Amino acid sequence: MPRPPVCESSVAQANDLGITMHHNHLNFARGRNAFARGTRFRPGWAMHTLVLAWGALVAGGMGLVWQYQHDAGTLHAAPQHWPADSSLRPSPDRWTLVLFAHPKCPCTRATVGELARIIHHGGDRLQAHVLFVKPRSCAMQPDWEHTTLWDAAKRIPGVSVTADVGGDEAHRFRAATSGLVLLYDPAGNLKFRGGITASRGHSGDNLGRTTVARFLTHGSTDVDRTKVYGCELGIELEET
Repeated sequence: MPRPPVCESSVAQANDLGITMHHNHLNFARGRNAFARGTRFRPGWAMHTLVLAWGALVAGGMGLVWQYQHDAGTLHAAPQHWPADSSLRPSPDRWTLVLFAHPKCPCTRATVGELARIIHHGGDRLQAHVLFVKPRSCAMQPDWEHTTLWDAAKRIPGVSVTADVGGDEAHRFRAATSGLVLLYDPAGNLKFRGGITASRGHSGDNLGRTTVARFLTHGSTDVDRTKVYGCELGIELEET
């Protein structure tokens, strides 16, 4: 029950006992009503607290998802000129693009989709290779690399799809993250390295795809690298 207010004048000390009893009764009634109201709304407050707690959990979960989606992979310095010992042969009169991918990386599906868009708009100026890295530990497993992601890459017109058994080419080009794209000009000089998605598994307009497209149409751009989003290829490389 709430405390009665402290009297600041002699009115509270009136000799009229009836008035005093009446005031006490009113104060008691007010306190009882306040208690009843508090008791009645306790379930509502509990639900309100539960909703707030649930909202906090959802926000925290969304924050973790956002952090994972925007957690970029390792981007090493690739060879500035096409490696002479590579089993791949660059085009002498077109741009050459190499995409390194893990066949079981769900994030790279969006990258393959972005590559299809690049080919659709500039395929006549581009020779493209998709290399699916197959660890040596899986070398004895037939068709380990032949996943739906492999099939999606094979459906892109004019794209060469091969397995990089043991990761020899990944070592040669210093690729550590699935989704890495390297773009070399007709003279064999590296012009771009990075990813062509805005985050893990995210399709849509992004700086990487725009940069590659601009190289194909204009021959130059101010951007030479972007972040790459994808799973690790399992290739051990020294940091650069």
